[in-house]
Amino acid sequence: MNSKVRWSLPDGVDELLAPKALEVEKLRRKLIDLYVAANYEFIIPPLLELSETLGGEAHEEISSYAFSFQDELTGKELSIRPDISEQASRIDAYRISSKDVIRLCYAGDVVKRRASKVLRSRTTIQVGAEIFGDSSIDSDLESINLMIKSLQEVGLKDITLSLGHAGFTATILALFQDLDDSTFSLLEEALIRKSKSDITNIIPSDDKNLPLLIELCDMYGSEEIIGKAKDVYKALGTNVIGYLEHLSQIIQKLNFDKSIKVHVDLGEVQGFKYHNGIVFSAYSGSAGYALAKGGRYDGLRKTEDEDRPAIGFDLDLIAVSNIKEN
Repeated sequence: MNSKVRWSLPDGVDELLAPKALEVEKLRRKLIDLYVAANYEFIIPPLLELSETLGGEAHEEISSYAFSFQDELTGKELSIRPDISEQASRIDAYRISSKDVIRLCYAGDVVKRRASKVLRSRTTIQVGAEIFGDSSIDSDLESINLMIKSLQEVGLKDITLSLGHAGFTATILALFQDLDDSTFSLLEEALIRKSKSDITNIIPSDDKNLPLLIELCDMYGSEEIIGKAKDVYKALGTNVIGYLEHLSQIIQKLNFDKSIKVHVDLGEVQGFKYHNGIVFSAYSGSAGYALAKGGRYDGLRKTEDEDRPAIGFDLDLIAVSNIKEN
């Protein structure tokens, strides 16, 4: 007997069938084994969080991506996680609560209110690894190297590493902090697209800081672009120069084989804004979107009112598996 109810899934929600589901599960297991072998402890954070504490210092931003609802059991508002890395930082701060260096890894479903730019989907499997309590350049390099190794481990080739610095980009965007929230979001989107015409439509032509933003659209390419940026933005102070010098040190210390291309993008704006240091992402083949991304996010969680150093990355496992098939 046929049902009178037409079966369908919600918009932006997909499911994995055989043999794809088994392939994705094998990739997930391979990556977890890689991280555990590198001394990362595996955790399984909950799918649900209390809405009031979601995201820590980035509560407002993370909450804007989350599905939230009233819990009939407790009467409190709950949220389905849109990101696992911030859950890892909560576990580090409040469940482990150690001042030692802690390495955590994870793999699990995430759900977002907004469709992903990668899959046009609101659901995927996020896999990642985080380092807490280490602010050194060595931890920056460890995280970048492990992200690249992750993509190589699952069989991807023709990998491009893109590097930027969230502190540098934020300093320039802070010059326009008087804009209202919606206009500022439009400005960020224009910068992501590197659309000078859209930027000039948002910022008046007589704004003295407009040229700095227009220049930022062209601040990408080889390592040499860092030297150009030092000259263009030196008037913004020593912090900006320090960000750029840190980026140069990272590039000098990377030790990839020649198959890995390194690209600098000083105008890169990450998906979440809680990053405040080095940011990095990885691309493969003809895909026009990042398969993996990460960066430093010191202070997302605080213990005893002290910022906790943190850096890590995550990858979209379903997107990676799709590229691997092509």
